[in-house]
Amino acid sequence: MTEASREGNNRLIGVLFGLMFVAVADNQMISPLLPDLMAAFGMGAGRAGLLVSVYAIAAAVVSFAIGPLSDRTGRRKMLIAALIVFTAATLLCGLAWDYASLVAFRAVTGAAAGALSLNITACIGDHFPYGRRGTAMGLVMSGYFAAMILGVPAGAFVAEAWSWRWAFGAFAGAGLLLWAPALVVLPHRVPAAGRASTGDAAGAAGTAGTVGTDHAVNATHPAGTAQTVHAVHAVSVTSLARSYGRFLTRTGPLAVIAASFLVSASTVGFITYVGTWLRDAYGLSTDWIGMVFLFSGLGALLGSPLAGYLSDRVGKRGVVVVSGLAMAGLLATIPWITGLLPVVFAGFILTGIAGAFRHAPLQALVTAMASDEERGTLIALKNTLAEFGIAGGTALCGVLYVAFGYPIVGAACGVMAAAASFVILVWVREPGGPGGPGGPDGPDVNAAPGGPANPAESGQI
Repeated sequence: MTEASREGNNRLIGVLFGLMFVAVADNQMISPLLPDLMAAFGMGAGRAGLLVSVYAIAAAVVSFAIGPLSDRTGRRKMLIAALIVFTAATLLCGLAWDYASLVAFRAVTGAAAGALSLNITACIGDHFPYGRRGTAMGLVMSGYFAAMILGVPAGAFVAEAWSWRWAFGAFAGAGLLLWAPALVVLPHRVPAAGRASTGDAAGAAGTAGTVGTDHAVNATHPAGTAQTVHAVHAVSVTSLARSYGRFLTRTGPLAVIAASFLVSASTVGFITYVGTWLRDAYGLSTDWIGMVFLFSGLGALLGSPLAGYLSDRVGKRGVVVVSGLAMAGLLATIPWITGLLPVVFAGFILTGIAGAFRHAPLQALVTAMASDEERGTLIALKNTLAEFGIAGGTALCGVLYVAFGYPIVGAACGVMAAAASFVILVWVREPGGPGGPGGPDGPDVNAAPGGPANPAESGQI
């Protein structure tokens, strides 16, 4: 890799990190702002909770709807459009005049955040070869954890010092500051699906039915080179069904989708009732409960880049499986600890590290389960099912908590986390390994039909 290409990659990682940071911080910031919002609009806890629900629903629906469109128009256009909408909607949240307007603006913000999340992940898959994708993913995904431990407290501080309106304004300003870097750094790309002359876009690669293909059939151009894409097809129920239906008979994509569902269900189900358990079992105040999350987040923030780097060296699949089993053990064990609060704190720090070691390599593995012209579609499907996992896991753990207590919640979440590792171990093949794309028994993970290897390898970005 040339020095110019390395610098270009670093700039791209920096912009994607910033986009991830503002999207996650804006989402998570609503929790500390809820008391102020309830007072401002005279709403109860139930109506306040709708602000969170409508955000998540909008993110899931939009992600599902635009997955195939992202593959056809390219990530740059989608990311810039989503960033503009996100910035405007966040500013409007700060200007909301009543409860209904705030709900509407949070829905629009959630929709934009869903588009950002989808295209950030897909962009990494498009522009970094699989051998270096874990490192890139780890660095960008550390923006997720940085948002929770830095961005959310910053938003709460602004709200406390001035008002909740200024908190939304601050994140709208952060989004606005990203416009220029995004326009300059995000690579232009002729979507592979857009170049297909007729029929199924996946046919352009000639390997649509191959599990785990990751062909680099995209063309990357320096920023400022105008590219006009005419193959933007209307999104309809039929086209969506056809696009997503391609993955229903392919083992690798189905496996990573199932694993993501289980990961989301176990993680969020466990976290949701942590605060209640710590208050009941140890009598902790809200600020001390916050410290638990802070230290866990710090562990994740430090672990994410290391996890990505390590997964590029020893394999994403192995890191996902081992870290997932470690997570399963921690989730199942921590709730049984009594009277040893320092041990509980240490357990949560290890949980944050294990979660980070699983998260970035799993996202990198997902990107390798589809070709460039299908990657956004698969990530959208994965994200949507993950949202269902969050809803289902939270509901299940709520029932278990009321009926049996938090130790049984931990046991259930541990089983789901272990099941996710089992699914990856049995049904996912590592690209470059035996039977996997790029391996001795599979297609070349970086080969483009009649063209060069991934542009990221040749220093074009």
